[in-house]
Amino acid sequence: MMRQLTFSLLLVVMTAVIGLGWSIDQWYDSQYAAQEDPAVKTYQQLSQEFIRLISLTNITQAQLQQWAALSHGQVQIIPYAEFPLPPDLKQSFESGEPLLLDSGSGISLHYLVAAQQNVISFQFPSNGRTGINSHLRLVLTLLFYSGLALLVFVWLYPLLKRLSLLRKIAGRFGSGDLTARIPPAKISYIADIEQEFNRMAQRIENLIYDNKLLSRGLSHDLRTPIARLRFGLDVLEEANLSPAQEKTLSHLNRDLMAMETLVETLLSYARMEQGAIAFKPIPVDLHKWLSNIMQEFYSESVVVIADPEVDARVLADIEYLNMLIHNLVQNAERHGKGKIIVSVTASEREVCLTVEDDGVGIPSAEREHVLKPFYRIASGQNTQGHGMGLAIVERIAQWHKARIVLGNSQRLGGLKVSVVFVSGNY
Repeated sequence: MMRQLTFSLLLVVMTAVIGLGWSIDQWYDSQYAAQEDPAVKTYQQLSQEFIRLISLTNITQAQLQQWAALSHGQVQIIPYAEFPLPPDLKQSFESGEPLLLDSGSGISLHYLVAAQQNVISFQFPSNGRTGINSHLRLVLTLLFYSGLALLVFVWLYPLLKRLSLLRKIAGRFGSGDLTARIPPAKISYIADIEQEFNRMAQRIENLIYDNKLLSRGLSHDLRTPIARLRFGLDVLEEANLSPAQEKTLSHLNRDLMAMETLVETLLSYARMEQGAIAFKPIPVDLHKWLSNIMQEFYSESVVVIADPEVDARVLADIEYLNMLIHNLVQNAERHGKGKIIVSVTASEREVCLTVEDDGVGIPSAEREHVLKPFYRIASGQNTQGHGMGLAIVERIAQWHKARIVLGNSQRLGGLKVSVVFVSGNY
């Protein structure tokens, strides 16, 4: 694919250079070559008459050198041995044919005086159109490069158009539209890449669908046997059991409760992954909302720091905002030692909701992983929970177009989780 693309680009550039150069050269010759002929013929006639005069008057070489010295460089006498010529010109030059050279500075004519084995060179000025020719050359040069750029752009435009479409479709796919595909085109330089993208997108969509189906099915199917186990354990609690049996029953209750929590968590996350949520954002003042929810659920265990004078309004869904703060505070309770600080700060562009605890925190190397489902930090840390709390927080933050920042708490020494919202997004 890349080899064909490179070859076609080189072919277009070479064709454009050769074609434009040849076309401009042909046009210039047809328009201006004939206009230069009269001047050149006049120079040739004058120089030929002078050579004939020299032959008739038998001017000596010394006299010729003296006359050339008085010509101020217009005439030069060069020994033929010091006048190199290519073999294809040498024969005609020795037979008496003049040698005409045209340069930007003027025209030069060269004749061989065979009797003296000298070359007489005449320097003639240009024909008076130097200024016009310089402007014309500039115009033709600009025309050449403009035409070259135009041809390359004509070649590049379909490629740029398809690349722009690929970027747009990839953005839609990354935003959650798993059905986004690149429509085929009759002509496309990157058709192979587009087909590979579509195949990759289809595989990802199938994989995500299978994963959702599996998690949803397992979670729902587990609910029935768990309910039966719960009913059986409740019946056993009413029976007369020995101390050892009661201890075993207590362990079973604890394990069953953990299983119930896991299944409910899985169901909640599966619903989020399905995208079938009723997300209804409204303007929310984080100061008032935080004060109300902390007083209702965490009045004794959490310290709230907020400045009600600062505008901390954001566009949010109250239900999922409540779920977010509950997950953060419960995570801090689970992994901390008892002290929790929740604060709200605001700037011109951002509103930041922060939860800090006095636990051991999360190492820097682990922070990019703890936002993934079911990931728990390395051994030696508190491994309670199922590794879903921060993953749910991350998903809710994405719905609100907010970002999660993990760091170390300067006030308590543990983990600091910040949810940064866009200020004024209401």
